[in-house]
Amino acid sequence: VAADALLLARAVGRPVRVQLSREQEHAWEPKGAAQLMQVRGGLAADGTPLGYDFATHYPSNGAPTLALLLTGRVPAVAQAFEMGDRTAVPPYAYADQRITVHDMAPILRASWLRGVSALPNSFAHESYIDELATAAGVDPVDYRLRHLPDARAAELVRATADRAGWRPHMAPQGQPASPPDAQGDVWLPGQGFAYARYIHSKFPGFGAAWAAWVADVQVNPRTGQVHVSRVVVGHDAGLMINPRGVLQQVHGNVLQTTSRAMKEQLRIDPALRSVASRDWGSYPILQFSEVPVVDVLLMPRPGEPALGVGESASVPGTAAIANAIFDATGVRLRSPPFTPEVVRAALGLADERASGGADQPLPAASAVPAPVAAADPQRPRRRPWAVAGALLGALLGLGAAWLGWRPAIAPVLASPAGLYSAAVIERGRVLAALGNCVGCHSAEGGPPNAGGRPMATPFGTVYATNLTPDPATGIGEWSFSAFQRALREGVSRDGQHLYPAFPYTAFSQVGDEDLTALYAWLMAQPAVLNVVPATRLAWPFNLRPLMGLWNALNLQPGPLPVAAPSPAASAGLDPAKWARGAYLVNGLGHCGACHTPRNALGAERSRSAYLGGALADGWEAPALGALSRSPVPWTEAALAHYLRRGHHAEHGIAGGPMAGVVQQLAQVPEADLAAMAHYLVALQAPVDAKAPTAAAHVQQAAAQAGLLPGPGQRLFNGACGACHHDGDGPALLGLNQPLALNPNLHSGRPDNLLRTILDGIWQPAFPEIGHMPAFRHALDDAQVAELAAWMRQRYAPGQPPWPELAARVARLRGLPR
Repeated sequence: VAADALLLARAVGRPVRVQLSREQEHAWEPKGAAQLMQVRGGLAADGTPLGYDFATHYPSNGAPTLALLLTGRVPAVAQAFEMGDRTAVPPYAYADQRITVHDMAPILRASWLRGVSALPNSFAHESYIDELATAAGVDPVDYRLRHLPDARAAELVRATADRAGWRPHMAPQGQPASPPDAQGDVWLPGQGFAYARYIHSKFPGFGAAWAAWVADVQVNPRTGQVHVSRVVVGHDAGLMINPRGVLQQVHGNVLQTTSRAMKEQLRIDPALRSVASRDWGSYPILQFSEVPVVDVLLMPRPGEPALGVGESASVPGTAAIANAIFDATGVRLRSPPFTPEVVRAALGLADERASGGADQPLPAASAVPAPVAAADPQRPRRRPWAVAGALLGALLGLGAAWLGWRPAIAPVLASPAGLYSAAVIERGRVLAALGNCVGCHSAEGGPPNAGGRPMATPFGTVYATNLTPDPATGIGEWSFSAFQRALREGVSRDGQHLYPAFPYTAFSQVGDEDLTALYAWLMAQPAVLNVVPATRLAWPFNLRPLMGLWNALNLQPGPLPVAAPSPAASAGLDPAKWARGAYLVNGLGHCGACHTPRNALGAERSRSAYLGGALADGWEAPALGALSRSPVPWTEAALAHYLRRGHHAEHGIAGGPMAGVVQQLAQVPEADLAAMAHYLVALQAPVDAKAPTAAAHVQQAAAQAGLLPGPGQRLFNGACGACHHDGDGPALLGLNQPLALNPNLHSGRPDNLLRTILDGIWQPAFPEIGHMPAFRHALDDAQVAELAAWMRQRYAPGQPPWPELAARVARLRGLPR
């Protein structure tokens, strides 16, 4: 790789970085490249092999670097080298054999069966001799010993088989060893053997190792799951200078080999004809519950030279597992990995586990606007009704302009900050936190409240204004009357209309005393000179006077009628507390701005879908009232805790834009948060006494464990399983809350889950919540969709699959983070 980088650097005249990170490995990793082995032969009447014709196609382990090939220093010819490639020659004494090494460019990595050629070739040799033993009606270990001329190797084979308690057999077992389990499934036991000798170095000196495996497995013929329960490894590398170190290395190789043989299934992009999997996010590794018992037999060779360490112990592993699966099922698997879906297919079982839309293709073509026809002088004149419509539209436009006109309010010449007491300013600080002013009016990494944050709307991008008391670019010249008009009528000091991305329809309900305190606090903040980008909306929404018509239709100054509590909640209401909560939720809290869906003109549908859930900045703001999809009904205590701490054990954590909201709410008095919770919980639908409890939801989801094997499960185990579970594991990087209670998995939209997988949690509301890495660059769209579909089925088993997941992942990946 370094030589390739040097050659490229000379070609472009600039430094070229060597790619050595895990995230980049899938693009260049030469080991484990695609390899095809073909074996032909037959048996004589006495069961001995007639011949062995072996052809292998792979990039050589001794392949020269790209630099040497392109400069012509070495010929581009495949060779059988003395190191790993020598495993193309079988270790058994066949009467007549032919070995062919075919040329193949090292282009495509297809497997993590490391040590190019050594593991795949040994997999072919050991699978085939196992097949010959079955055809000859001879025990597989005995058959190998008959054709193994190396006395040292034969000693290792016998010792390993004895250590493992090898059960001689001439045919597959295929019989359950125990009664059905709790799910009514039977597990078929199997035992497999494999042997290999691996020459791993020739400078300085000579290094080699002999290794043999006995693998014990259990196979579930219904689900296709394979559990490797025990591995016995016999290892001979001469004198062991550091036996304990070698033992640990063998253990590590067993876990890696088993993980890759059982889990790694790389996907190929059919369009690019390249590897689509990205290993960091889906790295195949056994879970602790899947780790087999590992027993290592180190052959005592005190009089022999030290020939190597434990790395060669992995070479026979894949073949031993495949042979054990054959012993259990009578089915020969000729290509790893041995995933549940591969085993089910080999057993002739149709895979009934749809991924819930993860594999659905993208639309063949996207919708595009129809072309606009050029003006045709021969076309007839407009009909009278069309002319009348145009006149009516013009009149409406004039009326809107008249409604939209507002005079400017004279600027103040001196700062009013000194006019207010410290108590009033402090009250304003708390109110600003309640309204989360800093969340919308601060650009990423910019000064607080200095504006510039872009907010995407269906009509274009609106940029938040500067709220600091800078006289040139902020509100330093605004009188309280100008401030009051802006918050209640949506009109700036200069008479321009504001867009309802600024929630003045909610702030119109705020009382004078609170507006005064908020104004006092803003004017007491440091002034920041910051020119924000101009808002640019599509026509006709860029015509600000038309907002006068919009306000006439949608703005109701003063207190609005609020939603009535549910009948079940009415009996326990505290009228004063409920009224205070309604004022805070619908006023400065402006919860409806995100949590109430909007109509085609951008107005909240408060009468028909109040707090019914909506999308904001690419995140779903879930329903807060009767339409809540939370699996467990909210209680006042739970909601107050969530608003204060950003999480609750039965409702997950606050992520996305809500994380900033609860971060600000931490400054609000407990009594106000309790009032907000009192009001919102009263809007819930009556609680069904027969509804599942939190514990029942967790138990129902936990019952799915092990029943949904497949690529989604492997992705979850590799990328998520270390931290996320059913609430019964350690809290590694933050809270350990059961995913079965997370409302994002029960929602009708997958957006929040997908965005969290893509972008992680880098700025949690509070440190105790913990961080989560982003998988945007580790998983592609299909993998994210597969993972989300599996999580939905696993942790919200009562909910239907999400449709068209891959297409939605692609759309969300393109949104600003």
